[in-house]
Amino acid sequence: MKKRICIVMPWHISERGGGAEVQANYLSQALAERGFKVSYVCQTTTANKVNTHEVKNNVLIHWLKPSGRFHWMDQNKYDYILKKLQPEIIVQRLSSNVSYVIGKYCKSNSCKFIWICTDNLSPYKNYHVLKFKKNNTVDKVGYIKYHVFLKNAQIMDWFRNKGMKQVDIAFTQNIKQSKILENEFDMKSERMISGHPTPKFHFEPQTNFSKKTIIWCGNFGLNKRPQLFVELANALIERDYKFIMIGSHSDKAYVSSILKNKPDGLQVTGQLSFEESLSYFDKASLLVNTSKSEGFSNTYIQAWLRGLPTLVFGADPSDVIASNNLGYVCNDVSEAAKSIEKILSDFNEYEILANNTKTFATNHHTIEIMTDHFLSVLKQNKTSVRIEEL
Repeated sequence: MKKRICIVMPWHISERGGGAEVQANYLSQALAERGFKVSYVCQTTTANKVNTHEVKNNVLIHWLKPSGRFHWMDQNKYDYILKKLQPEIIVQRLSSNVSYVIGKYCKSNSCKFIWICTDNLSPYKNYHVLKFKKNNTVDKVGYIKYHVFLKNAQIMDWFRNKGMKQVDIAFTQNIKQSKILENEFDMKSERMISGHPTPKFHFEPQTNFSKKTIIWCGNFGLNKRPQLFVELANALIERDYKFIMIGSHSDKAYVSSILKNKPDGLQVTGQLSFEESLSYFDKASLLVNTSKSEGFSNTYIQAWLRGLPTLVFGADPSDVIASNNLGYVCNDVSEAAKSIEKILSDFNEYEILANNTKTFATNHHTIEIMTDHFLSVLKQNKTSVRIEEL
């Protein structure tokens, strides 16, 4: 009999989401291909899909009504669908109040709870409060709204932390996350490997080198520091390079302020679907990431599988870029500009980095390797997770 696995997420990447949704979708499809009966429970942005289901790539997706501003008030919608599906293993790849519903279901139904960390704030007990304070101030939203939504964040954390007590296996993306999780929850974790499909086309270092195209991909959130990429494009305005910035933000005034000094050589695509954004990686020479920190960015793997060296402004999880010679870790725009000139003016240097990235990604970050690792961890923990059939 097929083992029943349920992935619980806020969204499906076909409609909305980011890196967590991308990886949850890949894992669900890979598990279905391995013979598991996989369900994916999420909200939908399309009104007529609410409380319906459909099959995508052998995964049964159940669409729920989206929550309002106070997510915890209608969280029982997840309890209803879990009782209907009766999964034996539930996987949640994010931090939210829904952990409470999952934990309660698992405790009452001998179901095992697998939790996967998605960013460097997620291991903290006050995750929702930290996230709220990071993006809001009293001056920005007003005294009453600030304190109402601060209390909402505290309630979200209460529900989330109750659910975390029921986690059977936790996965983290890097060393920093694993240490914080152990300090905050007294919970040890396994390392979660992210994976991406192997590109259909072969990318030669010489071809990529000749493109002289530098890409940036992400949302324009404060942590991503998109303004640094604009400054970088201006610093290299005299060079014959093409800069492409993929992404946007809902606050159009904020976006305008970032792009007010945009040079002509910088193309801004705006918000794209995942597949649309991926096509730009096929045209690039180099990936730049300006974030303060990353759990483990999907864009790194997308770039490395295509042989693209990566230049980061500090976001090097577990020092993987520096220790494997996959690109450069820079402190500021001036250092980054010099590094880019070095990489794109010396093919021997570029070829070494390009070959390193492709070899590293092929050996560590394919869908097959990701799934093998995930299932091997479950097998190793079979005393607590009933996976004899895996």
